[in-house]
Amino acid sequence: MDLKGDTEETLILVGVFGVLTIGLMALRLFMRKFRQQAFTLSDYLTMVCVVFIFARSAFTTVVLLWGNNNMKRPNPGLSSTEIHRREIGSKLTLVNRAVYNTYLWIQKAVVLLLCERILAGLPWPERIVKFYWAVLFGSLVAVQVTTFAECKPFRLYWQVMPDPGTCIKANVQLITLVSLNITTDAMLILLPMPWLLRIKRSWLQRLQLVGLFSIGFLLIAIAIVRLPYYAESTAQVNRNTWGSVEQFFAAFVANVPTLFTLRRKKEDNTTIPSYPSALASGGRSTRSGFRQFDDTILVTDSIQLEYSSQERDRKPDSKFPRQTSDENLIRNDNDLGGWKKSG
Repeated sequence: MDLKGDTEETLILVGVFGVLTIGLMALRLFMRKFRQQAFTLSDYLTMVCVVFIFARSAFTTVVLLWGNNNMKRPNPGLSSTEIHRREIGSKLTLVNRAVYNTYLWIQKAVVLLLCERILAGLPWPERIVKFYWAVLFGSLVAVQVTTFAECKPFRLYWQVMPDPGTCIKANVQLITLVSLNITTDAMLILLPMPWLLRIKRSWLQRLQLVGLFSIGFLLIAIAIVRLPYYAESTAQVNRNTWGSVEQFFAAFVANVPTLFTLRRKKEDNTTIPSYPSALASGGRSTRSGFRQFDDTILVTDSIQLEYSSQERDRKPDSKFPRQTSDENLIRNDNDLGGWKKSG
């Protein structure tokens, strides 16, 4: 095996996917400002992800050039300089894993924030979203713990001589990462599907929306490929290669739906009526595109839904703050309707 050739190819891939990933997230931020929209929490998380990609690319480059204690082993003929460099590379590998794990889960948070805006106000989805936040936090903690808990004593993570053993392959860490990655990605894909399938549009338009939120299956496929079925899957070069591919598609999944909505100007919603006036409209369309249906679901020209409970209907003067969404995935409101009460 030509290790030098593999390293050079991996460095090129790390650079290419790093540029593509940063470019995709930068495009999201540019389009947000170009459309003169304020940055949301998702956008600020995207900025954090940009910093993480710069850090991961730098760490990976050093690891590939200097090596670590999981590359080209056993190798008893190393000089003191090479041993020192591999120790540094091994420490950076450990930090890099923590950075990479956090990056992936921040991108999942961006997706969940989008789903939260889309389904804002509907009772059951709101409860499910809260559960999802707990799952995301717990799964990230689990991945990070296994990242730092596999080698005992801890110094084995960067020990070069004598050989530190098999723990530095981080099989448990990789299996934990991949399994929780697949589980959380599948959860995020399934979350909005029941409501997207029930929207009153043509089947083709519904399938387009479902397809937009189904691109997460790409991440699941990549994660499955990373499972340590054979020894080469835990080799540092292969881990960095597939990690770079996965980092790009994580950004792709998290940002494409928002870029899809930012491709056109946001519609003017300055004339949106108050809830009492909307409720008093008797089911008629309002000037801003609100419609009231018998099942007390208010629908705007975005994919977001807003739920009006019977108790609030009886108290029209009570405060009912409207949650807004910039993710206007549906171009006009005339085809919306027929939503069933979820609670």
